[in-house]
Parts: sequence; C-alpha cells; structure tokens
Amino acid sequence: MSRARLLILCARTARSVAYLQGLAAAGIEPEAVIVYGQGGGTLQTTRELQVQPLAGLFCPDLSQDIDTCLAALDWPHEICPAQTLDDPQLLALIARQAPDLLVYSGYGGQLVPAALLSRYPVLHIHSGWLPDYRGSTTLYYQIIEQRECAASALLLDEQIDTGPVLARKAYPLPPPGMDVDYLYDNAIRADLLVEVLSHWRREGAQALRPLPAEAEKPPYFIIHPLLKHLALLAVDKHEDTP
Repeated sequence: MSRARLLILCARTARSVAYLQGLAAAGIEPEAVIVYGQGGGTLQTTRELQVQPLAGLFCPDLSQDIDTCLAALDWPHEICPAQTLDDPQLLALIARQAPDLLVYSGYGGQLVPAALLSRYPVLHIHSGWLPDYRGSTTLYYQIIEQRECAASALLLDEQIDTGPVLARKAYPLPPPGMDVDYLYDNAIRADLLVEVLSHWRREGAQALRPLPAEAEKPPYFIIHPLLKHLALLAVDKHEDTP
C-alpha cells in the first residue's frame, strides 16, 4: 500500500518558509511542494526577527526566501506564476499531484475556492483559538483579552474559519521585542502544523477527525493600530518569557 500523498501549497511568504523549515526540522518531507504567485512583498518590521531560542518551539530563519529555503532542503517542487487559486494552470498542477491532504499556506485575503475544497481536504493553521477567535489578526485580540496566544488546525470550508477543527494549542506570549506578525505567529502555526502532520503520518485519515463542534462566535476584523500597540505593550512588559 502506497503512502498517502502530502502537498504543501505555498505562497511566497514568511509563513511558507516557516512551515517548510519546521517540517524539515521535524523530519517530515512532503510528497510535493507547489509555489504559486509572484511574491508577498518585503518583510517590514521594527521588531526582532533574528532566530532565537523559544522553549519547546522551532524558530524559523526568515532571512531565507522560499527559493533559498527549497534549494537548501533539496525537495522536489514546482513553480506556478498564477496568483489566483482558481487559475487553471495551478489547478492542473495540483490535480497532477493527486494529494490525499493539501496544506494551504496562501496569501492574505485569499479564499480557497470550491474547485479545491470539493476535491481535497485542505488543512489550514489559524492563529487564534477557534471558534472563539475567528477572523483577522485574532492573535492580537487574544493577547489583549487572555494574555496568551493560540493556534488552531482546521479543514477549510467555503466560509471564514468555520470548517471542522482538528486540533488547538495554547502558547505563552512571545519574548519581549520579538516580531509577532512574521516570526512568532508563524512559529506557533508551524509548531501545530508539525503536530497535526506527525499524527496524520501515523494514523492516516483517522487523524482528520474533528473535535466536538462548538457554537460559532462572531468574527474579528483587522485590529486597530492602537489596539495592536496595546497588545505589543503587553508582550514587552510580561515577565515570563518562553
């Protein structure tokens, strides 16, 4: 019996680099990687992006772009210039790989179309404890309200963050001064991704059984700069660092 096929669908973003590096550090090699689109822009932050020790967490090296990362890993991969997820060229590449599970690491604001959702289980890692923290920039809202971070693994449906939740994990606040948007957010997402895929490699489809459903909560919207500033103050003032 052949092994189930894992496909990582990657935008040219820091998150994709964190995912690939995290999988490699855990010894998980996908059967296929597809990089799509023209790029997610340059990382712009005034906070610390350097690799540093995080208790129990792999810290990615975001000085690498995705091409450098894949070259270092020497994993087979395909490049598709299509920027949209329903582009026929991209859909054909995905179909040729015939994945049993597709991990989605796309561009912000993109919704995965029915053309993919109807054919493959699509795994997404959301930053925030679902269903309590649905929507955008929920990591910051959870920092303000609960003084902790979280990530949730879900199978996507056609709504926003409403698909079946497979796993959730709480994390401490990041160290003071660390970049939250690019570094810590992606580090905790990659950590949960590794846990879910390790379980999937062992258990197959059994690992995709959802947690008991809970009542959906209203979604959060992009956080106001003042509230984001308050969240970062909470990060920088806390004493217990990972």
